Amino acid sequence: MTPTAKATVTFQGVPVTATKDRLWHVESSGRSTSAEFLDQALHRLLPRLSHQELDSLLIRLLVAAAPERRGIP
Repeated sequence: MTPTAKATVTFQGVPVTATKDRLWHVESSGRSTSAEFLDQALHRLLPRLSHQELDSLLIRLLVAAAPERRGIP
């Protein structure tokens, strides 16, 4: 099965990879988890981050995973 979205960003010096198949699968620092929603997976994997840090990481991953939309402003 080919993932519908995949992105890797560096957050606080650590690579974080998110892949969307049926569920979101998130990997970082040798650990991984899956959840129906990306924010749930991030919270499970990185529970010590503040809400603001989780939101920032969530947005960065979603933007990086979004398909390029050529010609759409």
